[in-house]
Amino acid sequence: MNVHLTTLGCPKNQVDSELMLGMLGAAGFPLVAEAEDAECLIVNTCAFIDRAREESVATILELAKLKETGRCRALIVTGCLPQRYGGDVLREMPEVDGILGTSDLPRIVELVRQAAARHDWATSAPPGYLYDATTPRLLSRPVPYAYVKIAEGCDMGCTFCAIPQFRGRHRSRPLKDVVAEVEALAARGVQEAVLVSQDTLAWGRDLGVGEDVGDLLLALSDTRMPWIRPMYLHPAHVNDRLLAKWARARVVPYIDMPVQHGDDGILRAMRRAVTARRMRAIVAELRDAIPAVTMRTTVLVGFPGETEAAFENLLQFIDDVRFDRLGVFTYSPEEGTPSPGYPDQVPAEVAAERAAAVQESQDRIAWERQDTLRGAVLDVLVDGPSEDPAFAWEGRTAGQAPEIDGVVYLRGSFTPGRFARTRIVEVQGYELVGERA
Repeated sequence: MNVHLTTLGCPKNQVDSELMLGMLGAAGFPLVAEAEDAECLIVNTCAFIDRAREESVATILELAKLKETGRCRALIVTGCLPQRYGGDVLREMPEVDGILGTSDLPRIVELVRQAAARHDWATSAPPGYLYDATTPRLLSRPVPYAYVKIAEGCDMGCTFCAIPQFRGRHRSRPLKDVVAEVEALAARGVQEAVLVSQDTLAWGRDLGVGEDVGDLLLALSDTRMPWIRPMYLHPAHVNDRLLAKWARARVVPYIDMPVQHGDDGILRAMRRAVTARRMRAIVAELRDAIPAVTMRTTVLVGFPGETEAAFENLLQFIDDVRFDRLGVFTYSPEEGTPSPGYPDQVPAEVAAERAAAVQESQDRIAWERQDTLRGAVLDVLVDGPSEDPAFAWEGRTAGQAPEIDGVVYLRGSFTPGRFARTRIVEVQGYELVGERA
């Protein structure tokens, strides 16, 4: 039975998909690039917020049509949706032949073997699965970067976030195992390892060996991987010891630190364990410790109790800190979290207006900072062919993370998957145009 897998959601989901593809390939299942050619379809879903769930359901129903018009004999749903909602997925969508949560990925092989014959629920709670460097993995895209999941789960308990319900408590992979995976990826030609987890700065706290994420970064600095990029950094975990190690580590000068808000009352209600004043100090300390660092964040607007005054505090915080990149989201009430029961819920249209105001303010700040790059000579990692017909290739600087930041459109002859010394000749908002220096 040949197999096609569709991935939805975050890079952490992408890692899970690549692991399942590796296991299926090792078990002898042919993998096909097009859903129309597959006898077994797998959808690896996201269930983080309502929009993600809606996309997951829509994708499942769309692929289910191939049971009538294509070669499909079985449809399996994996990931966060079945981990969070369990057998409800099978009851509400009879088109689905099997489900698998996030807690036992190796069962995907037996589930594919029998999915065409009967319905099955192959999921469990609480989650406990962690892959290791020996787990088969098939990189799903021909790009020079790969995501490395260094931990799973989260212990922070933010009042708006349901992730601990279906990803479980924080669990770190051993340092040597992460290093082994990064070394193996470098040997396969990968040029950038992007470290991901639900709470990356919490790595090591549960291992009981006295190591923190700074020790992991120092160990990875001794590998052959040219670029190391940690993502999803919670500001509450930053301290002087971590900053000292970070400054010595060989990682790209890029910090992805979701702050969520800039008003202390909202931060307390969110249970973020940090104040706006402390976050201002953290950003200043990071900029002092890491020369030419790019700072990226995300904020959440429309949280219950967000008054006009609280929102103005957020805008002032953004203006004071002046992040290089910022993503803004509107609040989504999530089942099983405390915040839907809070008083003073903010109307959706008000939240949307505030999100637009935040983005407008941030664009002005970021574009001013971007304009200083005109004429700079930078190393660019060439990702591959450009989607813009005016350019042959596109790539990224160390200050641009894959898939979430702008790109550098390249003029001239370049080699994909390699670094190129490039002069920035044009700045187009978050996107740049470069020529070989």
